[in-house]
Amino acid sequence: MVNVKHRVRYPPFESAKLNAEKIPIVEHSFEVDGPVIPSFRLGSEDSWLVERVVEGEHEANSQYHGKTPQIIEKQRTGWYLIPHPIHAKARRFMNIVVIILLSCLFYLFTAPIQDSLGLTVFGTGKVRLGMLDYPLLSVIVVPLMITPIALRVAANLGDLRRQKDFLANAPPNPKITVDEVKSGSKLKGKISLSETPENWTTMKLSWRVGILPPARHRVFSALGLNQDGQPPPGLTTPLPHHWEKGLDDGTGMGEDAPMQRHDVPGGVFLRPMRIMGQGGTQNLSLEGGKFELETPEGEWPGTLYGDLVRVHWEMIVNIERKVGGPLLWVFPLVVSHRTESTINEEIEISDGRTESDTL
Repeated sequence: MVNVKHRVRYPPFESAKLNAEKIPIVEHSFEVDGPVIPSFRLGSEDSWLVERVVEGEHEANSQYHGKTPQIIEKQRTGWYLIPHPIHAKARRFMNIVVIILLSCLFYLFTAPIQDSLGLTVFGTGKVRLGMLDYPLLSVIVVPLMITPIALRVAANLGDLRRQKDFLANAPPNPKITVDEVKSGSKLKGKISLSETPENWTTMKLSWRVGILPPARHRVFSALGLNQDGQPPPGLTTPLPHHWEKGLDDGTGMGEDAPMQRHDVPGGVFLRPMRIMGQGGTQNLSLEGGKFELETPEGEWPGTLYGDLVRVHWEMIVNIERKVGGPLLWVFPLVVSHRTESTINEEIEISDGRTESDTL
């Protein structure tokens, strides 16, 4: 019997706003009889961490991958869309508007002081709109505040229309065959498309590896907490219709993707993995053909699925279209493990928003 310990400090949604050291490390130990997957460590103790510790002498098992969780079928297999790029632009514009608003409020607050010092002040007059008087600066600032909201509403309506059109005319699945692949080696295979609509222009292949969110119920169980009680730091209170047991950690809470149709299990927008390594890319004609993709940078373990640690590999077919934005086909991969331990402290962290994904 070999003792195995999993230790995880997974970055929650918008992890850049949190101090990683304040988030508890979730640990789970168990015993394995026979060959085991080698140890690995992604990240570091004072930051985000995904670690597997194997204690004692053991024989390496490079083929065990665990039971595929439902998150793969519901959120990482099949055809997907990319949100309208105006979402990301409107979010950045909102940050600028907030700075302008706070600056104007500070300026109005200090206007009497400036006036008493003999300094000329501007924009403190009043403008009559209807039966009420408003500060002159509000006439400038309020439209700026409304603009990003209006842009997001328009983008959401456009996304809903694209989802409806896509679901009504979903293309046939591409045929993909891949050779057996091991962590640290290239991905080789062949792809073909049975239909290529006139709207399609180019096709690009890529693959990547990342860590999926741990199952929320496993995090609570490992920390000895009641799922109906106060969540630990980094996790939020679950909301109806936004979280499903075993699917993820529940921290996205509907903010990780724009407005989606809820009659499609998992949605039609591909969520980025918050810990991720990008592999090589290759352009192909729409007729398809053979491909060979370089391995992702850094050291990564092979495919491993559990409630707490989920190492996922996937291939992405990115099809550019004349209208409607890119179309993605996501193909899960099963990658064998290395026979030696893996250490990778240089891991890429994303905020988890679909519009922040780079393909």
